[in-house]
Amino acid sequence: MLSIIGLALRIFLLLISAVVLALSVTLARQQSVGAVPPETGFGTFVGSAGLVASAIGMAGLWFDQINGKILMGLDTLMSLLYLAGASALLVAVKIVSSCTATDDISEVQRVTNKIMNGGCVGSDEGPICPNAFSLDGKDLTKSRCQIAKADYVFEYAGFIFGFAMVAVGFLLHRRGRGGTPTPNRSYT
Repeated sequence: MLSIIGLALRIFLLLISAVVLALSVTLARQQSVGAVPPETGFGTFVGSAGLVASAIGMAGLWFDQINGKILMGLDTLMSLLYLAGASALLVAVKIVSSCTATDDISEVQRVTNKIMNGGCVGSDEGPICPNAFSLDGKDLTKSRCQIAKADYVFEYAGFIFGFAMVAVGFLLHRRGRGGTPTPNRSYT
């Protein structure tokens, strides 16, 4: 039963890391002026590292040569990375009260946010954000806001599922069904 739960958690972690990577890359690609914000870059790193960790963890379910304690350490590290990425992104977008509101205050909050505006150039009149609006005047920050919020929600999900995987890994390791074989393990 625990092996099935472990496999399901590994699949969820693989999917979550793929979604985090895709959302972070989407935000990074929409940055037209200046460097990508560090929160977005870190989200891309977390998603990529999550894919690698998930692949190693899935291999650990079938190959006894991968030590269960190493997998638990890797899962713990990835959970902490997911938490750090989600927290950083949450702090960066916290000032934005609504992704879809059309009032002036919400629009200014989105346009001045470094994650959502696509980059700004300083001028004497204030910052100019050429990628915040389309040529026909459509507000592009609404979709970026929703992508950023979805990104940190999936990173928090990765944190929760990652620590659930640590707990399942601990229980599997205690029962001798994960990692390297124990001396009293029977192969008959």
